[in-house]
Amino acid sequence: MQLVFLLLCLFVKPAFLQESQRLRLIFQTGAPVMPAGQIVQMFCEGSFVVNKYTWYRVNQNTSTAMNINSNFLTLFVTTKDSGEYKCSGYYNGTLSNSNTLNLTVVERLSNVWVSSTPKDLVSMEGQSVTLYCQAISHPPAVLWSWIRLDEQGGRQEVGIGRELTLSMASESGHYICQAYSNFLALMQQQQSPSHTVYIVYFPMTGSVYAGVAGLVLVLLAGVLLPLLLLWLWRQQAKERAGQKTLATTSAPAKGFTGPAKAPKGRSQAQAGDEGEVYMNCGETNQAYSDLCPAYMTRDDTYATLG
Repeated sequence: MQLVFLLLCLFVKPAFLQESQRLRLIFQTGAPVMPAGQIVQMFCEGSFVVNKYTWYRVNQNTSTAMNINSNFLTLFVTTKDSGEYKCSGYYNGTLSNSNTLNLTVVERLSNVWVSSTPKDLVSMEGQSVTLYCQAISHPPAVLWSWIRLDEQGGRQEVGIGRELTLSMASESGHYICQAYSNFLALMQQQQSPSHTVYIVYFPMTGSVYAGVAGLVLVLLAGVLLPLLLLWLWRQQAKERAGQKTLATTSAPAKGFTGPAKAPKGRSQAQAGDEGEVYMNCGETNQAYSDLCPAYMTRDDTYATLG
């Protein structure tokens, strides 16, 4: 009997001591699921004095040591800090490891606000006004909803989704956007300031249509009249340039006299009998061309007509 007792003491006591000397890792500040931008603090505790602490981040069965010799690990978490953590320490030359803690960091739901398209303060009935619920950051799953505030301070849910389109004068009022998330059991909620929408009723009667048509005609006239004046100016400029060219080419070349005129009372046939040649030019719209001096073969003789 004593032999059995000794054997139990030999094997059970070391196992008990080994378990009592194991480090325990807990969350001192924070939780397994935290929003980005918060502080998480882990505490590596044990019932014995640890000579040196080492922290590890476990990623796909691979442990990466962190250069931290303290029983506290403090993180200002981002989504990149998600993963598993553990600590270890030496006691009397024996290495003791802790349990593993899993940390999941979820994108933070930032403040939300409302923007609109178009950005005009007042819109006419029939023109669409689209409201957008804006957020700098948000978790993967968010429920977006729209609330309309009445004059008595009441609230009425008027839409679900990140956008809300309005077009009726009766839809004028104050609107707020709500964002709610419960991703991974982490509840986050934000509400925007109120955004005012004015939609004015404007009946389109026959006189209104006539006014619109008149406005369109005035705008067209304002565009076409300058174009017509520009075209007329270009035509006049072309005519003046043609007249100037005609006056230049009609002047006789320097050192030469103009064409000889037949004596009064003599016909072309009579002149031909005496060996003289006359050329008559009928009335045309084409510019007159002088004989070109560059083609003279000798004095007062031309090879060709210029």
